Amino acid sequence: MYNRTKKISTNLTTLVLTLVFVMGLAAICQAAPKPKPKMIKAVMLGDRLVDVAYNLGVLPEYMSVRGSMWPMAGKIKAATQIVGCPKCVVSKRPHTIPDLVMKQGIKRVIIEKSANFCLYMPSANPVKVVPLLKDTDATIEYVDFSKGVVPAIRQLAKLLNVEEKGEKLIASYQKAYKAVESGLPEQGLGKKVVILNGVYSKATGKTFLSVEAPGGYADQYMLAPLGCTNAGAAFAPPSGAVSRGMYRVRTLKALTEAKPDVIVVTGAAWAVQVALQKQIEKNPALLSVPALKTGAVFTLPRYIDGSVVEYPCIFNQWKAALSN
Repeated sequence: MYNRTKKISTNLTTLVLTLVFVMGLAAICQAAPKPKPKMIKAVMLGDRLVDVAYNLGVLPEYMSVRGSMWPMAGKIKAATQIVGCPKCVVSKRPHTIPDLVMKQGIKRVIIEKSANFCLYMPSANPVKVVPLLKDTDATIEYVDFSKGVVPAIRQLAKLLNVEEKGEKLIASYQKAYKAVESGLPEQGLGKKVVILNGVYSKATGKTFLSVEAPGGYADQYMLAPLGCTNAGAAFAPPSGAVSRGMYRVRTLKALTEAKPDVIVVTGAAWAVQVALQKQIEKNPALLSVPALKTGAVFTLPRYIDGSVVEYPCIFNQWKAALSN
């Protein structure tokens, strides 16, 4: 019994150290601090739009973005106010944007146009706010992302009168994107991956776990280009219910069925780390899972196609981890 307990403890220590070490990967894209952004009296609707504006050194006083899903929102919400996601400000609180125009004096409304704004909320579309503004004196402007990131950067830079910054951003983005394309593995990595997402509630102090379901943003932008597959289907509930691309889970025992070669941790990494540690202690069979056996557990940024400028850097982090 002593030897068995000692072995489990050693494996847990190795896993914890691995998680602590690889958490550094998630900070790679955070280069030197950016200058304080210029604030403009406007409201912007759409993650991609706000992301490009931020990288151009500009932020609106108010923004409507997927705050609970887009990691960048947590970084910039101290400088600007999130008024809700584009779906909420249309269907649940339709007075929100008109009130900003009529009561707060926000006359400029800049809207993202995308072919498919949100994979997880098909009905969400920033453009749907326009009919709500018909009785206001708002100036409505659009930035079209349906033709690609580069034209959108150029279009927004012109609207914000920062064309020179726009061209510099385009040059750096194109250089990074071309490096991603040229660096794709000739043969797929062929690894099975499970993506565990941790959430911490400040209000209750509780933590929650979820598993990214197959067919989401990670599959499209990270796993498929690297020739990897999402093994998260093992966690699907009997109903098959998916909430914003995630299966909500209370136990990780399905890892023994999924048998991932790699476990990717997103969100509140420590919540996942604690859950893994506790459940391995209760169920040592989890240590037979290839990813846990080899310590292939990596903390990486979640990607929902919002941080379009940062995509090449985020992709390179995933590539480095999955190629390990």
